[in-house]
Amino acid sequence: MKKIIVIDGTWDTQTQAIQYALKASKGTDTEIVGVFLAADSGKETIEKAEAVLKTVKQKMASEGVGFSSYVVAQDAQAFMKRINDLMPASLVIVGDVKFSADMVKGGVSTEALREKLACPVTTTENIAAASHAEEKPSKGTNWGMWIVYAIASALMYFVFFPNVKMLNEKLFMTGTVLGAIATMAVVVIHAWVWGNTTHILPKLFKLEK
Repeated sequence: MKKIIVIDGTWDTQTQAIQYALKASKGTDTEIVGVFLAADSGKETIEKAEAVLKTVKQKMASEGVGFSSYVVAQDAQAFMKRINDLMPASLVIVGDVKFSADMVKGGVSTEALREKLACPVTTTENIAAASHAEEKPSKGTNWGMWIVYAIASALMYFVFFPNVKMLNEKLFMTGTVLGAIATMAVVVIHAWVWGNTTHILPKLFKLEK
């Protein structure tokens, strides 16, 4: 069975990190292992965290996802021991959590986890960015401009090129600065017009990847 570890400090099941883990696990042979990073090791704090995780487990069970969990206080050594004991995992998600100054001083941070663990470590911000990129609508085809480019291409092939010999004698091959500039301009314009005309062809014939 695969395993996704989620490190969070609130365990609100509506947050993007937990929803992502749920989506990735649902319908697959993947278990979510929750690590509740509590603010302190006080009895009341731990009991509240355990009560929250109990509710989360019920939510996961209703979705058909296996879930186990642990409460860890802000202690770098205890935290890393727990994470290492849970390895191997296929993914670690750092959700709504803030590592204390002592934790960071003890070598625990998102970057440190990326360096120490032999599996991908992502964050809510990374997940949000990826989701935004997926949801961003693809740019539609500007058919009006494509028609303009197609007409320009037709003019070049049926008007310009038949008169190239005459233009060479009078302009392009005269050995003048104007002739050189005109030659470069024609090359650039032709490439630009033809390129903008043909980039749509794969979409037109359903050949784009």
